[in-house]
Amino acid sequence: MIEKTITVTNHKEQRDNDRKFWKSLSPEERLDIVEKLRIEAGKFIYDYPARMKKVITVTNRKNKLSTDRIQDKADVEELK
Repeated sequence: MIEKTITVTNHKEQRDNDRKFWKSLSPEERLDIVEKLRIEAGKFIYDYPARMKKVITVTNRKNKLSTDRIQDKADVEELK
């Protein structure tokens, strides 16, 4: 059975521990890990279904905008 442990650390200690870990590995082991991460990232980027696609619809609202602006001007004039 795997024993679970929790270690409380700060950013500096974590950075130092990460460096010690990576330096303890041989260059071949480091490359193997990087290759595994690259493969996993490739699966995530290319194999998994895409999220919802963004759809942009452009409509002609020229008349609507001009009437809104006229109404806005009228509202401002009322406030004065």
